[in-house]
Amino acid sequence: MKLPDEAAMDRIERMRIEDLAESPKLNPLWEFANHAFAHASQRYPELGFEGKRFEKPSDFVEEMGPDCVTFMLYAPGSLKADQAMNIIATAGCKPWDGAFKLDERVERMREERKAREKAEANGDEVANETFYTKEHEDQLVQQIEKLGPMTHSDEQDDVPRWEVMTVCVHPEWQKQGLANLLLEKVVGEVSSQVKTLGKGPDFKLMVRILKEINEKYWLSKGFKAVGEKFFEPGLFGSPTGFHILDMSRDHCVD
Repeated sequence: MKLPDEAAMDRIERMRIEDLAESPKLNPLWEFANHAFAHASQRYPELGFEGKRFEKPSDFVEEMGPDCVTFMLYAPGSLKADQAMNIIATAGCKPWDGAFKLDERVERMREERKAREKAEANGDEVANETFYTKEHEDQLVQQIEKLGPMTHSDEQDDVPRWEVMTVCVHPEWQKQGLANLLLEKVVGEVSSQVKTLGKGPDFKLMVRILKEINEKYWLSKGFKAVGEKFFEPGLFGSPTGFHILDMSRDHCVD
């Protein structure tokens, strides 16, 4: 693996999600995250994941949450005015809450469907057709009732937990250590937060992933599975169903 040059550190920008939400860099980052998800999903067509990971930039902001910090790595030679158009990797982190937040997802699906039906009834053009139908909503509500909360094998301890969010590297820049570089920034950020809050010295990094796509990668980074849930066939357009996996890695503040 080719390691990133030291100058790469100078091309990393840190932003709080509340600042990103008001920044012209939000749309390029949203598009970049969707592109990375689509690229990864193409390798597993049997899962049936098509379309955007985040329908709108506001969906990206909502999933990141108000306490999220994100890091963006820009391509070498990017002029400051053009940096947002040259994102080649990103990662973020926020305090872990562990909630699936599927109720909010159902409500967004319902609002989008009703808006589409109203537009179609009025003969208006529908710019962004939503994939979801009333049947999808009903399926998801039933699934929520069956799922229950995610339980963890190590949930007895009271060690602070932080979630690693949206680790993405542009396909043309993969296998160069950029994800590791951003993970180091995440670890540094969490260590600083833990120190500031007076919690620690131990903490855990958490990831919530699609098992079928990402498990091997995160195992290679030293994470271990601590919880798992199966989403039945038909949900989110997947004909086979899929597993959501929670994984953790132990850390200690230096």
